[in-house]
Amino acid sequence: MKRQEKTEELYRTALNIFAEYGFKKTTIEDIASAMGLAKGTIYLYAKNKRELYRDTVAWAFNRWQNRVKEAVVVAGDPVEKLMVLSRSAYEYLSEDRAFRKILERDPELFPIFESKDPFLDINMESVSMIKKILEEGVKSGVLYVPDPEEAAHCLFSIYVMFIQKTYVVPEGESVKSMFETAISLLIRGLRAQ
Repeated sequence: MKRQEKTEELYRTALNIFAEYGFKKTTIEDIASAMGLAKGTIYLYAKNKRELYRDTVAWAFNRWQNRVKEAVVVAGDPVEKLMVLSRSAYEYLSEDRAFRKILERDPELFPIFESKDPFLDINMESVSMIKKILEEGVKSGVLYVPDPEEAAHCLFSIYVMFIQKTYVVPEGESVKSMFETAISLLIRGLRAQ
């Protein structure tokens, strides 16, 4: 098995075990045993449990982001791209139970404030994706956005709030309806057409 495939398998396994037992209770032995490896083999990929946890969570964030990118690529105009991006990003955690469980256990991994974001580099790539769509919309004349950079940060912050309210500290089914209302307000506006 190639190193990249083995690394993917390690992260997938570690994600499930961290999700089940939490960071504190999970041991390197648990992960090695689940993979049928000696404990020492894990240390070829990470120097300690903290690094493995961080790398696993980064891998999970990137997997989430890549799923959204794949969905956006097939969308048409900028308005459709924003709709697809919003919905695919929002709904992803309903499918990825393990990562959702990790975020529930450790909400500091996906905070509202950028200054406290341990995965800011990954999340800024998401902001950049939003910004490119907004710029495309402005250029084609279908969107009016005075400052695409600022708007992208604003939209991402709203998105993080909805992820927090839906999956990390769930507030019930009404949040999903509120999310759809927010998409409509943000993309279609308050003005009558």
